[in-house]
Amino acid sequence: MKKRMPSSRLPLAEIHKGYFVKPEGDFATNYVITQEGLKVYRLKGVATIMAEPRLSEDGTFGSVLLDDGTQSIISLAFRENTKLLLSIKKGDLVQFIAKLSEWQGKKQLNLEALSLVPPNMMTLHRAESILTTIRQRKQFKIAQKIYDEEKNVRKAMDRAKKEGINPDLIDAIEEINYLIEYAEENRIFDSDTNLESKIIEVIEKLDEGDGVVLDLILYELKDEYLADDVDNAIRELLSKGELYEPRVNYFKRTI
Repeated sequence: MKKRMPSSRLPLAEIHKGYFVKPEGDFATNYVITQEGLKVYRLKGVATIMAEPRLSEDGTFGSVLLDDGTQSIISLAFRENTKLLLSIKKGDLVQFIAKLSEWQGKKQLNLEALSLVPPNMMTLHRAESILTTIRQRKQFKIAQKIYDEEKNVRKAMDRAKKEGINPDLIDAIEEINYLIEYAEENRIFDSDTNLESKIIEVIEKLDEGDGVVLDLILYELKDEYLADDVDNAIRELLSKGELYEPRVNYFKRTI
């Protein structure tokens, strides 16, 4: 039987800043390794539903956009898990548990559980996730110092264990260094005017005054265009002065 991996409570921003890893082997579990060396196999969080859920005609696939106040993310549901999307709507606050995945270089969630929660759950989630991040960052800083001083993974792991630091962090540092050095970026550029028109159309439709977050634009266009094409077309519209960015990753039509 495949081992059920533990869940971690973190802000979505930490997931987006991390590195997605798809291990070899049919039964290996995907994970994201954060910049502080935490391997996240399953994510637990609280977020707001940013757009009405979508379901395929045969009911075997669905998606929804979640935002926890630090970042947004496209979340998918397959087969029997699509029923999770039937009782939620835009604006609802939910708690979720999900596995990690990636599509076209963008991190996504594969939902395992989803339920409505009261507003105070967001406060509790933020407090716990911030505490987790602070603790991990403190441990990682010490582990990084040991790694830099020893210059040998085995010796660094032995020393970390003696000093009460999780030796797995040494291995995580080695893995992060590898990912930074050898990860390949496959970017596709497409400034097609039809795509630019679609982006403007989406922004005009969804903008409620503060602009439209990038992930919501990607979510609206994901059935027609590659994520990198959309991202690059937005940059082209910015350079032309047809869009502006009132805050990071939010876009508005220039009047």
